[in-house]
Amino acid sequence: MILTLDIHKEAPGVYIARVESSGVLVTEPADYNSIEAAIAGESSAVPDGFAHFMEVRYYGFSSGTEPIGALPGKARAIADRLMAFVAESHRLA
Repeated sequence: MILTLDIHKEAPGVYIARVESSGVLVTEPADYNSIEAAIAGESSAVPDGFAHFMEVRYYGFSSGTEPIGALPGKARAIADRLMAFVAESHRLA
């Protein structure tokens, strides 16, 4: 199963994370102080064996699919990449 972690910025320093499977919410939304914290926290909370892959989405951009076990260690790099995409979209707009 591939989970989707959808992160939305609610306010400065407030990010809401929702984990879904095929569009169905599988966890209660949780708030974090950064995109990195949301990725690390939500991927670490997936019970062993429940799912093996996760895609992280932010502001319409996707991280691509990653093994869930690798996400906590890659959280900073993924967050940085997603933020770079958002910055580039603003620059092009």
